[in-house]
Amino acid sequence: MLSNDNKLSKIRSLLKKNDIQYYILPHSDEYQNEFLPEYSKRLEWISNFSGSAGDIIIGNNEAFLFVDGRYTIQASKEVNKKNFRIYNYSDLSPIDLLKKKKPKSIGIDGNTISYQRVAHIKKHMAKGVKIETIDKNLIDQIWVDKPKKKKSMPFAVDGLNALKKVNYIKKYLYNSKADYYLITACDSIAWIFNIRAKDIKYSPLFLSKALIHKSGECYIFSDFNNSKNIKFDVDIKFKNTLEIDNFVSNLDKKEKIICDANTVSFSLANIIKNKAKLKIEGDLIQLLKSKKTRLEKHGMIECHKRDGISLTKFIYWIKNKVKNKKITELDAIRYLDNKRKKNEKFFSLSFPTIAGTGSNGAIVHYRANEKTNKTIKTSDLFLVDSGAQYLDGTTDVTRTICFDTPSPEQIEMYTRVLKGHIAVASSKIKYGETGKKLDHLARKPLKDINCNFDHGTGHGVGCFLNVHENPPSISKNSKVKFEDGMIVSNEPGYYKENHYGIRIENLILSNLSNGRITFKTITIAPFERLLIDQTLLTVNEIGWVNRYHKRVRNILTPSMNINEREWLINQTAPL
Repeated sequence: MLSNDNKLSKIRSLLKKNDIQYYILPHSDEYQNEFLPEYSKRLEWISNFSGSAGDIIIGNNEAFLFVDGRYTIQASKEVNKKNFRIYNYSDLSPIDLLKKKKPKSIGIDGNTISYQRVAHIKKHMAKGVKIETIDKNLIDQIWVDKPKKKKSMPFAVDGLNALKKVNYIKKYLYNSKADYYLITACDSIAWIFNIRAKDIKYSPLFLSKALIHKSGECYIFSDFNNSKNIKFDVDIKFKNTLEIDNFVSNLDKKEKIICDANTVSFSLANIIKNKAKLKIEGDLIQLLKSKKTRLEKHGMIECHKRDGISLTKFIYWIKNKVKNKKITELDAIRYLDNKRKKNEKFFSLSFPTIAGTGSNGAIVHYRANEKTNKTIKTSDLFLVDSGAQYLDGTTDVTRTICFDTPSPEQIEMYTRVLKGHIAVASSKIKYGETGKKLDHLARKPLKDINCNFDHGTGHGVGCFLNVHENPPSISKNSKVKFEDGMIVSNEPGYYKENHYGIRIENLILSNLSNGRITFKTITIAPFERLLIDQTLLTVNEIGWVNRYHKRVRNILTPSMNINEREWLINQTAPL
């Protein structure tokens, strides 16, 4: 097995061979997915960084890793700093670095970087800088034991009739005077055709690209071509993955294709531009998909009840076990994951379960392994962020657990995080507003004492789809207004490096009525009573907690055994 030094040395030899000064390696695959299939984990292979977002730039004498605030601590622990200099995007962006370095040539893999990303790079580079597309990814050229691409059988699911969605696209094409709509985001394809698969570990996606013609003809390009035994709402012509290049190459020069700049690859966009007219727009389907139908809302609410039973039983179990038995983070993960897997309609986890005790809890997206695995101490706070994919919905929930007498500081910080959480959950905003205002509300109790957290307050969540779904969000960068039926996470936190982490996360469902957006919390699990300081809460905040806990108690107690029920009743008693 090659060491990181040897890997970088081999890459640098390829840089010289291709006359390139810097090579950009994004955390992405040819579909711009967040969770990558094993064969696409190139960034992790070269650096050991296992996070779900980041960029690497490799030069002839230096290499850089860029991550956001969720991963700064994790990157510093996983990555050899002799090989890579690590930057938070907020401190230095890849573009800023390249502008400082003033390279004459930059190499990319046009299949794994989006058209929009390359356009952004070109816009900010000095004139004369060459962006070189290398036919085969440099990592792939030296990755001798690279995993093979896995294939799974796609299957149909219930949803809004696919024909209605295709007809919507047809109308859009007619109004736009275009011939084809190109879909390169796998979750958009999954949603519009009501199709799912097991091609990726944590998202029920079918690795594919699709074209919808103005006539209503639909084409899916994938590694799966035998669709005879699957019934879909519309007729789909399945073609091989590699055929899409030939398909668009044979288009008439007069034909116009509409696609999303953020998900179409730079290489595919260029093939289209050379043969037909390319119109770059945002992904129309992403916004449609984020507004959940009545069936999707029902499914999300129901799966959260089942999920809440598993999580609450786990909380009871671990609170009792750690007092008299050695329980590690990996033990806790296995127990919780197995609880979920027994649930009705369970499909997979929605992301690797995060379980960090003490200082590991301060690593926002910590992933326990044999090297980092710690025994859970009763004196530590324990942060658990977990979720699952069910056939009727997707869950994502975080709870911070306390086993013994917490410190006054821990109680105060948890209560301030809870105040921010309540502010978001109980807010009423005018229709037309984005998540910026909610992000401010979530941070205010912490900012009042000059504290903060270095990640967004909330992300969109799909229905039996991606656990991170665009475009809705709660952050200072939110740009899309809330619509009826959007589901986002509400997850403020506080992290004291090398000591502990606190995060409280529920999913909330937006409702539009009389020109105002309100939110319904759909996650069902108790908060940590030992960490709540009632004197820091207002009367309204106490009322909100009591109402939420009453709902939790009413929904969950019938599924608890005698001991669990007694504990839950105490845990959710009125403040």
